[in-house]
Amino acid sequence: MKTEMSAFDILAIAREMQDLIGGHLDKIFQWDRKNILFRINVPGAGKKELLLQDMKWLYVSGERPEIPDTPTQFAVHLRKHLSNGRIVSVRQKDFDRIIIIEVQKEKTFQIVLEIFGEGNLIVTSDGTILNCVVSRQWRHRDIRPGAEYKFPPPRFNPITADLDEFRQTVHSSTSDAVRTLATSSNLGGQYAEEVCLRAGIDKSAKAKDLTDGDIERMFKALREVVDTASKSTRPCVVVKDGMPEDVTPFPLTQYSDATQEQYPTLSEALQSFLSRRKADTEEKENEEILRLRRQLDKQKETMEQMRTEIKSLSTNAETLYTNYATVDAILSKMRQTAEGSTWEEIKYEGLALAGVKDVNPSKHQLTVEIEEHSIQLDYLKGVEENADAIYGKTRELKEKLNGALRAVKETGSKIRQEERGLKKEATLTRAKKTKEFWFESYKWFITSGGKLVIAGRDARTNDKVVKKHMVPADRFAHADVHGAPSVVVKDGATATEEEMREACIFALAHSKAWNAGAMEGSSYWVMPDQVSKTPEPGEFVPRGAFIIRGKRNYLYHLPVELAVGEIDYQGERKIMCGPRSSIEDISTKFVVLAPGKTNRNKMSALLAKAFGVPEEEISRILPPGDVEIRENKGVNVEGQ
Repeated sequence: MKTEMSAFDILAIAREMQDLIGGHLDKIFQWDRKNILFRINVPGAGKKELLLQDMKWLYVSGERPEIPDTPTQFAVHLRKHLSNGRIVSVRQKDFDRIIIIEVQKEKTFQIVLEIFGEGNLIVTSDGTILNCVVSRQWRHRDIRPGAEYKFPPPRFNPITADLDEFRQTVHSSTSDAVRTLATSSNLGGQYAEEVCLRAGIDKSAKAKDLTDGDIERMFKALREVVDTASKSTRPCVVVKDGMPEDVTPFPLTQYSDATQEQYPTLSEALQSFLSRRKADTEEKENEEILRLRRQLDKQKETMEQMRTEIKSLSTNAETLYTNYATVDAILSKMRQTAEGSTWEEIKYEGLALAGVKDVNPSKHQLTVEIEEHSIQLDYLKGVEENADAIYGKTRELKEKLNGALRAVKETGSKIRQEERGLKKEATLTRAKKTKEFWFESYKWFITSGGKLVIAGRDARTNDKVVKKHMVPADRFAHADVHGAPSVVVKDGATATEEEMREACIFALAHSKAWNAGAMEGSSYWVMPDQVSKTPEPGEFVPRGAFIIRGKRNYLYHLPVELAVGEIDYQGERKIMCGPRSSIEDISTKFVVLAPGKTNRNKMSALLAKAFGVPEEEISRILPPGDVEIRENKGVNVEGQ
């Protein structure tokens, strides 16, 4: 199974990333240290999200991953330098697995993505490193903040090399054809084999034995592979036995017998490959837990053996002192015998003594049987010295036992970490983001009659929702509270009284009435031509505010509450927050929220888990303050 991106993948992904040029960096996120996401506003294409996953996979993500609420220091530092910067170029460094993104602000920055080895992300300006994910030092370069940035030493570049350079590289090799292409020609093993296949060259043939015709065919195949990768017109996920095996920027001849699923872009192919291999990763993680548990069992067994031996040695030492006279007599006799005797004589005389079971003259050892205890002694030493030696072994074993106990605790900790990792992975897998629609940049809900209602999130979007999206066929709603959002009912001219009431409830719930803990309040709705940004002489209209002229259609005693539930919108599953009447007839799972004492962020996390979506998706739709669940229909909210 593929474990990293190749230089050909980088070539193809760099081509796809040309679509990001002209875009502005919005926000930068980092989590688990090795995952970094760049949110980019691209003119005419909306928000794009460039994801560097595990420091080894780079692609434009079609789905927004779950990201932390609080940015890391690294992300904050990058935002300080790069936010609102315009991307002016994206390129691959020669034929290395390095992408350089150039960002223009008051000065020029380079985001260098080194997608080889353990991976790294480095931000530079004027050749100096401002920050990096990992600081490293090699003989030829130093990667750390403040140091001069240097690229790895250059290698053969198959993109720019001509036939003469290629021929010279092949002729100077002492290896076979495939290894020469893989290393000397910088293709890597997989694409070296692909070139050999396309050129009809035996990959095991010695490079020095290849003819000029062979080399020309290889060079032609090499150019074909490079040109195809740079276009990346038919990216594929290679499937074997129902499992994703590889992802390539174009169909490879070597996979002609396998299923090659084609995708519009390499980014989509990579994302599909990585998401589908999760099951295999989980299986490996389960195997790791099993291995650690076997290790833990072995460690516990070893500890039990140590305890048994410590107890036996302690008993033996005590037995020596209990039978001091008998043991001393045996040792004295053995020392006398050992003087001037051969090993055979020592052994013969020793075994003749009562209680002696074995004698080893080469190590001056004997084994005695006392009170059913078999004890090994050094017959050149006295009783006290032998007892001290036994106690010394006991102390050593106790130290080893303490070390084994620490090892058991460490293994147990690793098992818990692995289990938490599996649980987290399972949670992330379940928390799949739903399809995002254009109106989700605003507050929104769908009325009981199927009409879209949108509202501003802040002063800027308050202006935008009216100026950009409100047309004469719509209706405008607003809470009778200062600082409430502008609410637009699309196609409101045909809305029923119930739908207009829902829009007014929505406007009230997203106003300051919620944070004030109000139970009810008033809102109104008007025609679009009654909404104006033009003040009377002497008046001032701040950003996000409008002047309403003419009659207002008030609705009183509206409840300050909203429901959060699961709905189907245009065939897609969505989690919606809107008035109860807009949800209760179309959803089997919803909760009704009112102002309360539960922290809004905590409730976001609880509901995200209950509905199986990322927390951000819930946080963006909830009312502005702390909450309580007033009613629950079919939603398993843990911790409530």
